[in-house]
Amino acid sequence: MSGLLAVFLVHLIVCSMMVILIWVIQILHYPSFYFIDPSQFSKFHSFHSNRITWLVAPIMGIELVSATALIYLLPSSILFQINLVGVSVLWIFTFFVSVPIHNKLKFGKEEYQIKSLIRTNWFRTMLWSLRLVMLICYNEIRLG
Repeated sequence: MSGLLAVFLVHLIVCSMMVILIWVIQILHYPSFYFIDPSQFSKFHSFHSNRITWLVAPIMGIELVSATALIYLLPSSILFQINLVGVSVLWIFTFFVSVPIHNKLKFGKEEYQIKSLIRTNWFRTMLWSLRLVMLICYNEIRLG
């Protein structure tokens, strides 16, 4: 197996993992925030934030490293360039939109912030999903 193919497969796998995870978070987990008792919300949110970070951070890190490696291995690929821009936008959006909302929620339940988290997370959900479709449709790498 070529190095390019190996890196591509790792990247495809971690992108797939993030798509599955972001859809579960978007459809199930974030909406469940509405049902948490306000007196328990800070404790719940702390639990959520600590646990999700241990799951998401390594996957997003591998995704960023493998997206960068794909550009290094095949710099002429427009798809890999677009893909790296997508990964970068996801990182920027996560740290400048999603994390600040979570930082507000750690102090207590605010339905406006929950609604904002769900609404803004659709952008990440769609971008991860579109990137996965783009990667699946990619045909510059041959398996044979």
